[in-house]
Amino acid sequence: MIIDANTLLETQEHRFQYCILGGGVAGITLANELLASGKSVCIVEGGDETFTMESQSLYAPTKKPKTYEDTTYNRLRFLGGSSNHWENSTSEFKPSDFKVKSWIEHSGWPIEYKDVQPFYKRAAQYCGTGTDGYETKYWAKTLDKKDVLSDSTMIGSNIVKAAIPPVHFFAKHGQSLVEASNVTIFKNANLTDLEFDQASSIVKQIVFTNYSGVKQLVTADKFILCLGGIENARLMLVFNEKYENSLGNSSDCVGRYFMDHPVLRAAKLYPEDKDKLSLYTMRKEVGDRLLNGFIEISEDALISKELSNIRVPLAPASHYVISEGIESFHVLGTAWDDKELPDNFGQHVVNVLSDIDMVTEAISRKAFGDKLFDYSEDFGGYDLPIMIEQTPKRDNRVYLSDEVDAQGMKKILIDWTLHDDDIARMWGSLEVLGKELGRLDLGRLKVMREYEERLRTDKLFFSHHHMGTTRMADSQESGVVDRNLKVFNTQNFYIAGSSVFPTGSHVPPTLTIAALTIRLAEHLLEEVSV
Repeated sequence: MIIDANTLLETQEHRFQYCILGGGVAGITLANELLASGKSVCIVEGGDETFTMESQSLYAPTKKPKTYEDTTYNRLRFLGGSSNHWENSTSEFKPSDFKVKSWIEHSGWPIEYKDVQPFYKRAAQYCGTGTDGYETKYWAKTLDKKDVLSDSTMIGSNIVKAAIPPVHFFAKHGQSLVEASNVTIFKNANLTDLEFDQASSIVKQIVFTNYSGVKQLVTADKFILCLGGIENARLMLVFNEKYENSLGNSSDCVGRYFMDHPVLRAAKLYPEDKDKLSLYTMRKEVGDRLLNGFIEISEDALISKELSNIRVPLAPASHYVISEGIESFHVLGTAWDDKELPDNFGQHVVNVLSDIDMVTEAISRKAFGDKLFDYSEDFGGYDLPIMIEQTPKRDNRVYLSDEVDAQGMKKILIDWTLHDDDIARMWGSLEVLGKELGRLDLGRLKVMREYEERLRTDKLFFSHHHMGTTRMADSQESGVVDRNLKVFNTQNFYIAGSSVFPTGSHVPPTLTIAALTIRLAEHLLEEVSV
């Protein structure tokens, strides 16, 4: 059943056994996993069933971060959450992702790969990507492709899978919840307050407010916050202001260790033989799934060379637009051919001039002639749009401003930097990659150190993978939730989503979000049965 909070004209008290705050990937997955228990479940979602500006505007920060992106629209605030606009790219974390790395401060999870691995196949079913795994070895055999990196100890490869079309979680998995007698979904219901009994360490109720200002009270045995990597931190910071940091924030960890996956074209690969690399360059439809290959640093090399992960897709250079400057160059070139002035002419000129290094490189691939602005038939090697594993830094954080939104909730500010050690490890990983590709006679890697400044500017691309702001840890000295995702110093309050990730690996987080959420559901049900 769905109840539109905007139709509730008077304050009422609602009672459930499980109250899930947020109707995105984690919330929808958790509700479905709890469904068969017969326990009463509610989802409190601030948005509607479709996009509305009234709801989305509540994601606006106080101001755009200087070195990060505006977070208003890169996450979506309605049922299904950001799965409504994701590419559906999924892959598994590796065993080394969960381990302490002595050369990376704050690394290591309180759980191991084996604690998550049993849930990956069920998570893949939610994501629509199948249960046949992501290992290159399997797909090389299945697709009759040669894995030329199989004997390398320094570099390896993996597969990213996506459902066709992408799975929008509420559209795909919401109907079972709507039809269930033990599930209630409140939409247009904005979480605005929480009542916490500090003596018993129990969250007693939450308050949600509709867009007319009418409040509703929800009491429950268990509350689970599933609002995403930024919003989880925001609400936890608001509640901790009220309760003097007693909700998992005794060490000021809430909002800190904010991570994303920055993407930079920092290298090009000129292959000896394109066909040898076909397993890693493919974009192949297999049934209702799209498979993409990529190259990575091996786990052995990560440890022996003290590096961090990079994900290296191989994109044909002539088909990968890298910057606003090149895009504007194409627009101006087309306008020249058509003998007409384009819209926003001045801005296009500024884009080209501010990005002249990359525009010059693009021009150098072409002889001046009729096809100066046409790169469609060229093969200029492979661009490497590298996804960087950003390591956890305490000073990268989401925090509160004094400005409030339309619901009276404090807005966020973001401090974010890609630190020098992350940059240095990326160059180190590329050095390993280049040497090994050369040793295997697979091609020549051109590392473009001249673009390092882009790692410190707003010209970076971001993956919108918001992670780490309510991290999992063995103690509240270094985190916000324990290994079972329960908020420290509480008895019945949990957090699910990428905000609990202590580190972020180098692959999209959604599959692991779903796997951890399924694990949480089993834990919650085990607690009830004890």
